[in-house]
Amino acid sequence: MKTGKTRRAAALLLIVALLAGLPVLAGADRRDQNVDLDVVMAQSVVAEYALMDDQGNLLQPRRAPELKGRGDPEAKGVEPDYRGVLGYMALQNDWEVSRFNTFTQTPWQLPVYAKDGDKWKIVDTIRHKTGVLVIDQEIRESMGYKFIGYLEVIRMDTNDRVWIDVAQFTTVPYWTLSLSEAMNYGFCIAVYRNNSRTEPMDGKKHRGTLPDGLRVLMCDRKTSYRYISPDRENHPLLGIVFRSKEASESYFRSFLYFNPEDLTLVY
Repeated sequence: MKTGKTRRAAALLLIVALLAGLPVLAGADRRDQNVDLDVVMAQSVVAEYALMDDQGNLLQPRRAPELKGRGDPEAKGVEPDYRGVLGYMALQNDWEVSRFNTFTQTPWQLPVYAKDGDKWKIVDTIRHKTGVLVIDQEIRESMGYKFIGYLEVIRMDTNDRVWIDVAQFTTVPYWTLSLSEAMNYGFCIAVYRNNSRTEPMDGKKHRGTLPDGLRVLMCDRKTSYRYISPDRENHPLLGIVFRSKEASESYFRSFLYFNPEDLTLVY
């Protein structure tokens, strides 16, 4: 059996051939200037594992920017089909943020699962942002508005087959977007600098001085909807600041509203 390094080397050779205009893929008879290299590498992995779709054809890796992942259906009650979709590991939106963890310590590590009878157990971890190709899914509708369960994926960094929580899968690398756009997809981290010359505020308009360079956990939009900024025009972005409590291994957690000029997306 080929090792992960051997498979990646083979995929790279495939990419070089494709960019050179050689007909290495079915129907490839000309050079494509807009090649998605991740898709090409995924095609190589699919061919090696002989992964088939429901019609008995080789699985066709694809991008699905119209889907946001996380088990959210495009239409109520309709199971999203992620098989063949390239996406990314991403900290789930409803992850508990407590005073016992800062979340500003990176990289975030997310669980990998294995099926044990009727249950699932954590067997390893995988980094937030890791690229994956979905090859199978075991998900079901929950509470009438989303689907929960697990996806079998191939890690694009190692080519290993693993199972992940569908809530930790997104089709969009949102950390490459602007901060306000990224917050539509999930948690992210921004660095604070007081460029606007106005201090962030809490829900009662109390202001506090923060040091430049402080890392702030930015809340996703679903969390933000549960809070209302007292100054939505100038301080619309909700973030969480953690301050260490020296007497114990816990942290003070503060929800604050920020001016967009004062934050730079870093993770």
